[in-house]
Amino acid sequence: MTVPLAAVPLLAVPLRAQPQPGARYPLGPSAPAGAGVAPYFDGWYANPDGSVTLSYGFMNRNASGAVDIPIGPDNRLEPAQFNGMQATHFPVVRYGAFGGRRERGVFAIRVPKGHKGDVVWTLRHNGVTYSVPGRATSDYYKLSYTPQAAGSLMPVVRFAANGPASAGREGVTTGPLTVAVGTTLNIRVWMQDRGERKPIPVNMLWFKHQGPGDVSFEPRSATTAPGGGEATTSVRFSAPGEYMLRVRVDNFGITDSAPGQQCCWTNGYVRVKVTG
Repeated sequence: MTVPLAAVPLLAVPLRAQPQPGARYPLGPSAPAGAGVAPYFDGWYANPDGSVTLSYGFMNRNASGAVDIPIGPDNRLEPAQFNGMQATHFPVVRYGAFGGRRERGVFAIRVPKGHKGDVVWTLRHNGVTYSVPGRATSDYYKLSYTPQAAGSLMPVVRFAANGPASAGREGVTTGPLTVAVGTTLNIRVWMQDRGERKPIPVNMLWFKHQGPGDVSFEPRSATTAPGGGEATTSVRFSAPGEYMLRVRVDNFGITDSAPGQQCCWTNGYVRVKVTG
């Protein structure tokens, strides 16, 4: 059974749901527990080489409690060539005026020029399956790399002072790094504001993106001086396995930059192998 939901420009395309008895819809009231996790397509970027970048987020439909769905039949991107960068850890989030309960732009994939068809993200949890198609066929969902109303742009993130840089949803990836359970791993991040206005501070916030155990960050967040700077975070893992961490570098706090406005943040990813 397919249930279409009304699309909201620049927020989500219709979700295709296969509900079970008692299941709740993605935009309905939150359940205390036992609800599913809904994937969202946030929009697309046109790249100079003719390729397209598709941006995805999610909503944990539960009132509290993170959900983990490993990559596999219950958490997959199709066609399979795009599978692998999606989140597997889904916390409950609550943002302010323009944010709501959705986590936006947690990963993005680049679709080569000439690719035909959708790139569909499917999540199955607690007996309900939601799928969302990513596509670049409507200007309603077209996002921009250009300056926003007050001049904001996506900041730059690096994992080394002169290392590869990124300014966008696809982000830059480093690793794999290796650390033992219970041992501290220190990760340095270099951040730079690149807005076309007076320089402002840049914010850093860490997330567990993939992995089997709990992850702690100290500090989890930091803010630079105006224009940017660097910060170090100490990370510890509760269980061995393969992990991916995500750092979101943003300039939220200025009038034209917030999650709900789809601007302005950049992702960075760190692959970590944790030994027993």
